[in-house]
Amino acid sequence: MTESTFVPQPDGADPIATRLVAELKHDRGILACRYDTVNHFLFAGARDYFVHRWDLAREPVVEPPADPKKKPKVPPVPVAPMDSRIELAEHQSWVGGLSLFGDGERMATGDFVGRLVVWSDRAGVPKPLFSFEAHKGSIRKVAVSPDGNLVATVGNDGAVRVWHTDSASKLHVELLGHDCHVYHVAFHPDGKSLISADLKGRVKHWDVETGKLVREIDASLLYAYSEKYEVDVGGIRGMTFNADGSQVCFAGATGDKGIAHSGNARVLLFDWESGRLLKELRPEKEEVCTAWGVQFHPDGFIIGSGGSRTGGFLWFWTPDNEVAFHMVRFQQRAPGFDVDLAPDNRTLAVANHDGVIRLYEMSGEKKADLAEAGT
Repeated sequence: MTESTFVPQPDGADPIATRLVAELKHDRGILACRYDTVNHFLFAGARDYFVHRWDLAREPVVEPPADPKKKPKVPPVPVAPMDSRIELAEHQSWVGGLSLFGDGERMATGDFVGRLVVWSDRAGVPKPLFSFEAHKGSIRKVAVSPDGNLVATVGNDGAVRVWHTDSASKLHVELLGHDCHVYHVAFHPDGKSLISADLKGRVKHWDVETGKLVREIDASLLYAYSEKYEVDVGGIRGMTFNADGSQVCFAGATGDKGIAHSGNARVLLFDWESGRLLKELRPEKEEVCTAWGVQFHPDGFIIGSGGSRTGGFLWFWTPDNEVAFHMVRFQQRAPGFDVDLAPDNRTLAVANHDGVIRLYEMSGEKKADLAEAGT
């Protein structure tokens, strides 16, 4: 790898030391995952009809080997106990949209037949507050406003919709302007702005109060038209703001390598106020794959997850260098469709195509060493 420009803080995360520490197993591909920052849970949407909740207070265990006489080639990875997961039934298709409210009680989920569900009591036995068809066709993503009063949804029908969370009524009739699938949506941290991003790499900035289009940000580097297949490929697959809203990242791929492999993984870093592209973040070595998830870390670096059918990766960048200073190649041949940062700011959850959420600790210290350090 390139020489690191990142120096970890004494009590902070160390991406260079990132290691796999636990697996949360399921039998269907995981599309989205989010840590509950109030309660000790991790929620996920998958390629089935359920929302899944793991109780992270349950200590992962090492499963006994299939053949006790054979010594494993690599140390086994601890797995979450099967009874640490519950399934929440209300959806009628795959669940790809997932967003948690800051109150520790509610969450919003969306599925591939357009159903939006807002749940209550997520710390107990979650139950639907309301459930209805919000879009014609797939809901790709959902987002909750910082004050918890609104939920935004986007999907394959090209519409952006904003809903009151107390009544399930629309805030505006429609936010129209996309002419293709809308892949992502996010509220600005100040709650006054909303952005939606589509297949063609166009990002629309909306005023939340008026519903008016403010401007468009050009992230079309992440889009291509495939001459071979005569179809649009790529698009913005992941996006996020930093904590103060001064910067925003868009994840995807550049170039045209076909439908399944839409180019070379990229994360575009933009200045929010000016809408100017600051950096085109890339791996040190080009991989034909897509960046699906992206997160800002409070220690000042950027995390991306992605891959293709041939493998998956975690990438780490500093905002001042276009080339990743570190990369983790997954042992399994499965891309990371989503990534989220734990409340401790040292652990990552990666939603994998093979049906497993893998937890990575950005620290070289073992848990026993951490326990001793705290005594």
